[in-house]
Amino acid sequence: MSKLKVAIISAGRMASSIDDEIRDQETWPSLKLQLPFSHAPTYKTFPDEVEMVAVCDLDEEKAKAFCKRWEVPRYYLDYRDMITREKPDILSIATAAIQHAEMVIFACANGVRGMYCEKPMCSSLEEADAIVDAVRQSGVKFMLGAQRRHHPNFKKAKEIVQSGEIGELVSATSWFSSSLLHSLSHTADGMLFFADDQPAVSAYGVMGEVSGIDDTEMRRVVPLEKFDPATQRWNGDPGCNLYMARLANGVFINHLPSITDVRFEISCANGYLRILDNNDSLHLYKRRGRTYSFDEVELPRMPHASSNRELVRDLIHCLKTNSQPLANEIAARNGMEILMGAAQSHLEGGTTIKLPQANRKMYIPAH
Repeated sequence: MSKLKVAIISAGRMASSIDDEIRDQETWPSLKLQLPFSHAPTYKTFPDEVEMVAVCDLDEEKAKAFCKRWEVPRYYLDYRDMITREKPDILSIATAAIQHAEMVIFACANGVRGMYCEKPMCSSLEEADAIVDAVRQSGVKFMLGAQRRHHPNFKKAKEIVQSGEIGELVSATSWFSSSLLHSLSHTADGMLFFADDQPAVSAYGVMGEVSGIDDTEMRRVVPLEKFDPATQRWNGDPGCNLYMARLANGVFINHLPSITDVRFEISCANGYLRILDNNDSLHLYKRRGRTYSFDEVELPRMPHASSNRELVRDLIHCLKTNSQPLANEIAARNGMEILMGAAQSHLEGGTTIKLPQANRKMYIPAH
């Protein structure tokens, strides 16, 4: 069987170099055990199944350097030219969110079969709707790059929840301080994964100043966030202090601020799970009889693995078997609904917003 042809839009951080940052910094030591993170080195781990044929970047020197480093034969300065000439099977979109919608829609109309689109999905619900329509009409396999649901600890935690071992799912909660769309799209997607990607029916949120020890994360947050009612645009990606959403199946999804690490807690009727240290450790607690006390149950240590590699493996599998990706366009839009609902709630003074919300034009220019 011939290899799947891959083309990548962007020769930058998520496409090529974030692995270098992770190796050099000490903020997230657990991430060093989860490489590769960027697109190009991940595709390199599937030499018998895919081949990178081209990259596109507006910076020609950066594109040339990318080709040399990753042994990619051709580069382009216009993604439309690259797609129409190369006719890739898989398109990786590693640009800022403000460009995602136009790129996805063009690719859907021009023969691309599978897409790995970085998170967040886009910058407005209007764009999210357009992406869903284009993907559904074309039959493209769309995969959002919110990687946590592909991590072995997340998959094991969901397996425990689905088994009924600790009772019915009640809520999922995350802790992290960062920007609403760029970073918290990760946590929203991770929590929706445990709830089978059910749509939300309501949301509440508070935006504002956030603090953290990771300068890379903090630079994503726009200082002194502002919203222009006339244009329906925010002046950048706001910091999010907290949000809460109620899903159609009654499960609650909650997000709270933290300057310590990225944490998740999945609460069920008779126990709960904790995923700590940015995915790296999983803990299970079971209720002791009919009391409010819980005992930790020892779990086998899951092997270290690259979530990004599992994501790409899933996308390749979906193209070969005509199955749906684990983080498809509907799951991606469900996450956007929650985050944009939280932003709308903030604008309306902290009221609870019914979802899906009527205002599809509100725009957050996320990175």
